Amino acid sequence: MLLRDHFPTCLVLLTRRDSVVALSMAFLTPTTTTAEQNLPARPPFIRWGIIGLGDVTRQKSGPPFWKCEGSELVAVMRRTPGKAQEFAKQVPGGRCVGYENLEAFLQHPGLDAVYVATRPGTHLEICKAVAAAGKKVYVEKPVGRCAVETASILKAVGADKLYTAYISRAYPRTEAVRQLLKEGAIGDRITSVSYVLHGKGGARDMDGPMPWRLDPAQSGGGLIMDVGCHVLDRIDYLCGPIKFLRAEAKRMEPGTGVEDYVRFEGVLQQANWTPLLPSRNAYVSCEWDFASVQNLDELIIRGSSGSLRMIAMSAVAPVYVLDKADKVNRVVDNFEVPEHTAQAMIQAVTDDLRGTRRSAFLSKGENALRTSMLLDRALEGYYGNRDDRFWEVFDSQARR
Repeated sequence: MLLRDHFPTCLVLLTRRDSVVALSMAFLTPTTTTAEQNLPARPPFIRWGIIGLGDVTRQKSGPPFWKCEGSELVAVMRRTPGKAQEFAKQVPGGRCVGYENLEAFLQHPGLDAVYVATRPGTHLEICKAVAAAGKKVYVEKPVGRCAVETASILKAVGADKLYTAYISRAYPRTEAVRQLLKEGAIGDRITSVSYVLHGKGGARDMDGPMPWRLDPAQSGGGLIMDVGCHVLDRIDYLCGPIKFLRAEAKRMEPGTGVEDYVRFEGVLQQANWTPLLPSRNAYVSCEWDFASVQNLDELIIRGSSGSLRMIAMSAVAPVYVLDKADKVNRVVDNFEVPEHTAQAMIQAVTDDLRGTRRSAFLSKGENALRTSMLLDRALEGYYGNRDDRFWEVFDSQARR
């Protein structure tokens, strides 16, 4: 099944090279007495549930669901016996319930929205079940194992009900970069973007004979699916969508069967969400070398009169402003280490569901689909194709 088969043109203009979708939503709060009608409507709390209670949930994204304003965590689910109940006991208030069965979890009284934090290989099935139960969905990146799967999730849930966890959009550091671009710190046009990552990029759970992040059936490919997707989405948000030109993917280190080196080239396209427009044919180059023993992480956004340089995979590392001669003339480094890196995005999603505030950095299904399509183009030469269920015919043993 091909990607274009999943959407009619009235919902999304979609080819294997680009996609554009736009949606909006609203809420309704009842009033009672005449006196109360003269008061501002009180937005409801969003009653959240979580499916998947691994390290990411425990450390990065779980606590915000009871710490964010207007949010309450009422139900959690994990199939491992006792684990959901153990997590539920840690939630303040004593009202969170742990489940080991998806059907029972989705029937929890008053459940409004669900955070899907399981491995990507399970996302489609779970998201379809959550959507069928009438709940909103906030799903971990990269959403699907390929663009066809991401599109299927977007179609099943609906563009107005699907939120995606590209959390770096919500970092104060990302907003600072947008402000620098807006105020002309590098000129009046973006002329190129380059990114280089050598090393594992902070990937978690890489111990053991076969980490799930290196199993295409669970992750969709190698580490680029878990680590590289963040940078591609960040470029999309800061500089505009990327039109694919060419890519190379190969395996440098024996033993896993998946690609561990990817080089990607493209051209920036103009978009109404960027603080600074790109010049015509503004070039994008990205290189990920996960087999390298050296550690390097550098994102450079060049403009007509200067550039910004920064570590991409960080919420707090300094942003350097350079002039046209590559001399540093300013350093922006007043970023606080967040207690939970996902909290700002979860607050924004909760605010949007409550109808109290619409953040410009919200991550939805449309931007996740654009990133999935770029990942497919970057990897299709290595896997032969990236269409529906490609992992079932990919011979990882032959690639070892």
